[in-house]
Amino acid sequence: MKNKKFILLIIVTITILATSCASANKGGSDLEFNQYLNEATRCYQKENYSLARQKLDLALQIDPNSVRANNMMGLAYFKEGNYALAETYFRKTVKLDPGYATGYLNLGAICAMKKLYSEAREYYEKAISISPNLTAAYYSLATVCFQLNDRDKGLSYLKRGFELDPNYLEEHREALSSLPMEGPALAQLYFSFAKVYASQGEVVKTAEYLKKARQNGFKNWKLIETEPEFVGVRDNPLIKEFLK
Repeated sequence: MKNKKFILLIIVTITILATSCASANKGGSDLEFNQYLNEATRCYQKENYSLARQKLDLALQIDPNSVRANNMMGLAYFKEGNYALAETYFRKTVKLDPGYATGYLNLGAICAMKKLYSEAREYYEKAISISPNLTAAYYSLATVCFQLNDRDKGLSYLKRGFELDPNYLEEHREALSSLPMEGPALAQLYFSFAKVYASQGEVVKTAEYLKKARQNGFKNWKLIETEPEFVGVRDNPLIKEFLK
């Protein structure tokens, strides 16, 4: 089976948008630093990553130890597919601030893109240990758990992410990047999304993810009849369609 792709959350949007004051002026004022950082943010949001990096270069000349500026520089390189330089900047963020959960989240994304799923899992778990309500980390952790064939843990993390914010994937599309998934992992992940939505009585969303699971090779439809999450929706015609 050819590699498929699923979304991988790599950032928390507020980390990008927040204004940061310079902590160590080298060649400019706090005002100039914030101006460059804000300009970089606008460029990043417009997907002009090259110009964003130019603005961040100017900001980092003023404060080379800014966690947010270093993190955003890593994100810009990540979006350009330069994972080596992205990792350099993400590692700098956690060196500057070992309690910076987003830095570990982004290092997890680097490992996931390199298919180093066990290492990615460790970074995501580290992020959660620092920030237990970091929604992005739960969705990302669920993704790599399914890739590691740890379905029970994957479903558990997926449910927790859903509890924290059921609309996160839809509302934070700018924070998503593609993760290659191999074998049956993607079908299982889609089916698990269907289970979570079924448990909430979301019939349309359940059917949507069941369809995606089927498109990616899922076949064990008897689970709809036996898994408790489907109790409230399994008699709906949209769901019964998958039992034919």
